[in-house]
Amino acid sequence: MHSKPSPANPAAPATPIDLDLREDVADLTARLMDIESVSGNETALADAIEAALRRIPGLSLHRDGDSIVARTTLGRAERVILAGHLDTVPLPTTPGARGTVPVSWEGETLYGRGATDMKGGVAVQLALAATLQDPNRDVTYIFYDHEEVE
Repeated sequence: MHSKPSPANPAAPATPIDLDLREDVADLTARLMDIESVSGNETALADAIEAALRRIPGLSLHRDGDSIVARTTLGRAERVILAGHLDTVPLPTTPGARGTVPVSWEGETLYGRGATDMKGGVAVQLALAATLQDPNRDVTYIFYDHEEVE
């Protein structure tokens, strides 16, 4: 059973939302989805991700606006890059629409804005960053803003 979703938080809080990058990836996905991040409004999500990544030893971080690059510097001969966007398309205005904030669970199925594009992928990146202790290649994690705009 998945944990109860966190409350929606459409405005950037004074203190970043605390993310546990070692929790179940589906639950982490739900927590990310509960942070509204329509294109141009990615700050609260970027703040939460940055704060969580800063707690991981061995990662160097760079933030430019609401885009974040976290990377290992282990001196490996090769580097793998994992990238995902933080923004979503606008929230639906149709009453009863499932692609909204906060998320909803129907059995084991998670509904909400960003479930498949792209907060599930971002949750996987974050979980890897938190748990991949000694990769045989250096890893760069890129979390970028404004993908859903022309």
